[in-house]
This record gives sequence, structure tokens and C-alpha cells, in this order.
Amino acid sequence: MTDSSPTPETSRLRLLLATMPGIVAFSMGQTALFSVAGPVFREIGLGESQLGLIISSAAAMFVVSSTVWGRIIDRWGRRPTILFGLLTYGSISLLFAATLQLGIEGRIATAELFIWLLLIRLMFAAFGAGIQPASVALMADHSAANERAAAVAMIGAGFGIGMVLGPASSALLVGFGVLVPLYAIAVLGLFGMLLAFLYLPHDDRKARLKKTTSAKPLRVSTLLLLLSGSLLVFTAMSTLQQTLAFNLQDMLQTDSEETVKLTGFCFVAIAFSTLAMQVGVIQRFKPAPQTLLLYGVPMLLIGFIVYSQAASFTNLLVASMLLGIGFGLTTPGITAAASVLADASEQGRIAGILQSAAASGFIIGPIAGTTLYEIESVYAAYLATVSVSLALGLVGLWLFQNRVALHQKSAT
Repeated sequence: MTDSSPTPETSRLRLLLATMPGIVAFSMGQTALFSVAGPVFREIGLGESQLGLIISSAAAMFVVSSTVWGRIIDRWGRRPTILFGLLTYGSISLLFAATLQLGIEGRIATAELFIWLLLIRLMFAAFGAGIQPASVALMADHSAANERAAAVAMIGAGFGIGMVLGPASSALLVGFGVLVPLYAIAVLGLFGMLLAFLYLPHDDRKARLKKTTSAKPLRVSTLLLLLSGSLLVFTAMSTLQQTLAFNLQDMLQTDSEETVKLTGFCFVAIAFSTLAMQVGVIQRFKPAPQTLLLYGVPMLLIGFIVYSQAASFTNLLVASMLLGIGFGLTTPGITAAASVLADASEQGRIAGILQSAAASGFIIGPIAGTTLYEIESVYAAYLATVSVSLALGLVGLWLFQNRVALHQKSAT
């Protein structure tokens, strides 16, 4: 349990097995919330823009807390950060589901309910933001530069598995009660924390810092184009996540339970495609970060173009699969591209900055997307398409500027 010496393949596998259950649970909670929240908010008397405000406010907190946690991870350690994050995730998720239950039962006034839901999500964002960057830094500690994309992609694969199981569990469990999926996934998060506590090795900061080179620390300014591209990608994806359920319900005129099921199917399509890329393609071929970006971002753009023109549930499923392929290539590409240029002593900081950029997208996307949707439903899809178009240009420019350094690092 306490051996933290970095012996590449077996060590990474052990670390992955120790962190995967919690990562999967964390991801399940996010996608299940997107499937359930839309119709539930309408049922309790809250509107699309109020849901968007809650999600965006929590994302704003994530932006701040991610950068803070990024520095804590390098000082405090990977293991304590993951444990603390999973404990708060499970506990606060239970509280969020219980508060929604009180709203459905009419035991809290609508205005007061909105305030409580907002505060609970802010708490979650403040305390749980270290899980993903700590996990990414942990895998980076045990990976050579030319394997970084594959190692980081496995963390993404854990989130991809959760993206599959979250909507699937919502569709299966919603018959027992619309909030049952949220309760079940919160308990699973606490179980993941227990497994990580029992089996995750203790962080050895001295051993990690021995890998530090004399290279100049990577500055945020050198990441500006990549961070901006990440911001735009997650703006597009968060716009989709917050408006898909509304789009389905309005297009097909379904009730709350049917909407949750159909929305879950679309998220499952996205997640399966993402998982196929991260577990199948990336682990098999171990492409360089620049290759992932050159294929991933254009595929995202194609997916959003199809989504913006969708006129049936079948069209939405096709768009979802294309988006999953693009997202499954783009996200590990962004993370690995930054990681291979960063020193061992700043992996946590860089991972935190990247998460901050992604969280910034969840500030813009939900508010802008739901507001535009209320004006005209197709406007939200257009916002996502334009965002990814801009991301394609920015990421392309970043890759051109850093092509030599990326090539040298990937060959190491």
C-alpha cells in the first residue's frame, strides 16, 4: 500500500485500478445530473435559465478552485487530494439529491430551493475540483513523455466509462424514482473513496521531484492559445449538455420520464464513442498529442454541424456519436500536449490550469446556451458550432508554434 516507487507498467496499472472507481463515479454523477436536472427543474417550477445559472456559477467556482488545487496537488500530494475530493463529492451529491427531493414534495418554496441548490453546487465546486487534476498528475508522474497521451487518456477513459454508465443508470433507475440515479451514484462515489483510501499508494514527493529537470517552468502565457481552444471546446460541450434535454422534449413532445431516457441514450452514444477512442484507438496506437488534436477538433466541428441541422432523434444520435469521437480525441490531446511540455514539479499546476479553462467553458455555455435557447432553440446549436470553429483555428496555431518542441518531447 505504501510503495510509491515508479515502476512503469505495473505501477501505472495499480494506480489506475485504485483511482478508476472514484473517477467513474464522479463522471457518472455529472452526466446523470445533465439527464435528470432538465425535466426535474421544470417539475419543481424552475426554468432553463435558472438551471444554467446554477451550473455556470458552480463552474465559476471551479475556475478559481482548480488553480488553487493545482498548486495544492504539487505540495500536498496526489493521494490526499483524491481522497478529499471523492469524500466531498459523495457527501454533497447526496445533499443535492435530497434538496431536489424536498422541492418535488413541495416542502421548500421555489425561491428558497433555488438558493439552496446554488449553494450546494458551489460547495461541490470548491471542494471537489482537485480530483481530476490530481489523477492526471498521478499518471503523468509514472509515464514517459512518449506515453503521456495514452496514460492521460486512461483517466479520460474513466470519465468516459462514467459518461456511459451515468445516463444508462438514469434510464434504468428512473422507474424507481426520478432522483434515484443521483442517490445511487453519490453512494458509489463514497465507495470509490473507500477503495482509493485502501489501495492508493502514498505520494512520495521527494521521489517525484527527483524527476524534475533544469528546464524553465512552463508559463501560462505559453499555453494561452491551447487554453483558449480548450475553453471554446468546453463552452460548446456544456451548451449541448444543458440544452439537449430541452431540445429533445420540445422536438418530440415527451414527458419528463421519457425525456430522461432519450437524453440518456444520446449521452450514452457520446460516451461510447469517447470511450472507443480513449480505450481502443489511443491505447492501441499511442498517437502523439498533436495527432489527436489534428483529428479530434475537426471531428467535433462536424458533429456540431450535424447536431445543428438535426430534425429527428436519429439525427441526434448520429451527431452524438460524431461528437463522442471528436471529444475522445481532443481532450486527452489537449491535456497531453500541455503535460509533455511541463516539468515534473509542475504537473499538478498545469493540470489545474487546464481544468480551470474547461470549467470556464461551463460558465459561458450553460448561461449563453440556455438564454439563446429560450430565444430560438437552434441558436444554442449555432453557438456550439461557432465555438468549435474558433477552437480549431486557435489549436492549429498553437500546434504550429510548438511543433518542434512537441516532436522532440514525443520522441523522448
